[in-house]
Amino acid sequence: MKKLLAIILIGIFILSCEDRSDLTEPAKPNTGSADFSKFVTIGNSLTAGYQSSALYESAQEYSYGKQIANQAGVEFVQPTISDPGIGGRIEVKSLDPFSTSYASINAGSPTNLNYVGVYNNLGIPGALLPDILTAKSSATAIDKTNLFFDIVLRNQDKTPLEMAISAQPTLVSLWIGNNDILGYATSGGTLPHTPTETFAFLYDQLCGGLAQASIPVVLANIPNVSAIPFFTTVAPNVGLAIQAAQTQNPQIQGLVYSTSTEIPIGVASVSDLLTNKTMVTLRGSSAAAFIGDTKGLYYSTNSLAVPEGVNTAYPFGLTPENPFPNTFVLDPSEQIIVENVVSNFNASINSISQKYGFHLVDINNFFNEVAENGYIANGVEFTTEFISGGIFSLDGVHPTSQGYAIIANLFIEKINDVFDASMDKINVSEIPGSLELAKKVTFTKNNLPIFEKGTFDRLFY
Repeated sequence: MKKLLAIILIGIFILSCEDRSDLTEPAKPNTGSADFSKFVTIGNSLTAGYQSSALYESAQEYSYGKQIANQAGVEFVQPTISDPGIGGRIEVKSLDPFSTSYASINAGSPTNLNYVGVYNNLGIPGALLPDILTAKSSATAIDKTNLFFDIVLRNQDKTPLEMAISAQPTLVSLWIGNNDILGYATSGGTLPHTPTETFAFLYDQLCGGLAQASIPVVLANIPNVSAIPFFTTVAPNVGLAIQAAQTQNPQIQGLVYSTSTEIPIGVASVSDLLTNKTMVTLRGSSAAAFIGDTKGLYYSTNSLAVPEGVNTAYPFGLTPENPFPNTFVLDPSEQIIVENVVSNFNASINSISQKYGFHLVDINNFFNEVAENGYIANGVEFTTEFISGGIFSLDGVHPTSQGYAIIANLFIEKINDVFDASMDKINVSEIPGSLELAKKVTFTKNNLPIFEKGTFDRLFY
């Protein structure tokens, strides 16, 4: 009996040893001919992992580059910033009614400025295409108040392009150019966009520099910026409010707003607003709450001077004498400009990508399909709706962690395709999301979200 027991124990010991061996040697991801030994990402806030108007470590963990690196099983070092981050992070203050607050601009601090070497993530919130070629610090960036340049570049006298090349990367992802049109759109057409000819020239310079260094590049084009909730959330609700007001006063024609064009006043009908033919930005949500007011509350509440020629005794946003501010409206003519610029930018990206043998991720086409039909990933349904859609964070521009996972999977699909790899895609359902929150949200006056004064004043793109 004792001999039998000894044999059984020896057998169990051997089997245990075999199981332990299997667990300590997991299969390595098949990255094909893609070399991830030094994977570098170049771009702006979308590459940095920016969410809800701030850059902070718990969100940076889900930047699309970090999530790709995780799937490839390689280290990915980022210029991390302690929570709640830098930029003025938007936070939920109340669900019923839905309202938000925001942290101070510099509530967080950089946590690894002393890292020796070049960060894998060279995404700089607020960077424009020219910055990637010329900025070596905030002092030489287009926006000289943007401290993210100093946090990422750390006074090493190199531009983002020069820094990337100096790291001798084995693979680069490039996603830049969104800000070269987004600033125009988010300002209601009051800020300039990068001229399309200039964009094509600079993009060629950028890609030429990477090609000369023999760096394999996977790059992405620019999504349709006017399909994001920053532009699509407010106008339909304003349309419904004006439609209700018209039953009491048929003289109301629609939203009356000042314009950027030669015609000083524009009028958006209820139909124009319901269909987003005329858009009102998310930044204009709080102003929309004052539509119809005859006491000048929009200006006094926000400590703003009443513009010359405006008479606040007339209903705000309903009359030419007291129009809705131009900076919150993207009217039909401005939307056409945005569409044409994005189309021209993407045509340049496509042709230059082919010129240098780079590999294009068509994010523009993907997000157009999501805006039209929604998207399902690992059993989770996504749309481009504000909050409830699950893809976009509280600033209405930047993705949630799950949104970045979806983007990372688009890059992984392209890498698998062109490098003969078979990397696993990210299980999006295992990434933190916000759908549970969406079920509890209710809006208030005019069915609009409430943002504190100044929430969007320092939003970096």
